[in-house]
Parts: sequence; structure tokens; C-alpha cells
Amino acid sequence: MLLSLGGCVERSVTLVSDPPGSLVYLNQVEQGTTPCTVPFKWYGDYSVRLRKKVNIGTPLKPKNVYYYLHTHKTMPRPWYQWYGVDLFASILPIEFKDHQIWAFIVPKVPTLTTAELIKKANELKAKLPPPKPASP
Repeated sequence: MLLSLGGCVERSVTLVSDPPGSLVYLNQVEQGTTPCTVPFKWYGDYSVRLRKKVNIGTPLKPKNVYYYLHTHKTMPRPWYQWYGVDLFASILPIEFKDHQIWAFIVPKVPTLTTAELIKKANELKAKLPPPKPASP
């Protein structure tokens, strides 16, 4: 009966970014746009992707600017979730709240003109090894 009175752990992380309104993916699952608060179940390494497209042109001459960030972030384990301690913490009639805030600066993706893009493609093509002859 005493074990049924045990507490629980409420876990959440709030993601904020500059620029705000970036689309958030945690471990390849879309979570919404920043700022957003997401519940989580486990501690450890998370893959974080943020992206945003901003139209800075006019309706007749649109120009898009893209922001993109792909990184990893580790969710640290609080003391009451350490192995061994977590058994006693779950028996206590206390509700633990673990709320973390992650802030990111999402860099602007450089835009290339068509000529610059073709030049970079040719440079990469020149670095490729020569093709192997086809076997008969």
C-alpha cells in the first residue's frame, strides 16, 4: 500500500532558437516550432535539427533565406534519477519535476549563384577517382 503512494517524475524540455519559429526535430520526429515544450522519457543523447525558411523578397521577386542546424544534445540525469537512488525516489510521496531549457542559434545557409554551384560541382567531380573499366 505504501508503494502505491510513491511519487513520479514529470520531464520536459523547452527549445528556443534564434531565429524563432524554427521547425524542431528531436531524433527525426517533428516536435513543432520554437519556442516549444516537449515531454521526454529518457536521459541521454538526442539528435536535434532546426530549420527555417524566410522570404525576404517581394511577392513579384521572392528571395528565400534558409537557416539550418543539425547537432546533438545530451539530456543530463538529475540526482534523483541516478541508478539506485531512483528506487528510493520513486517510493517517496513527492512529485519531481525536471524541466530543462535548450537554446540554439540557427546559422544562415549560404546561398550560391548557379555559376558558383556549377564551379563547386566541377571541383568535386575532379576529386573523384577515375571510373573503373566495365568488365565484359
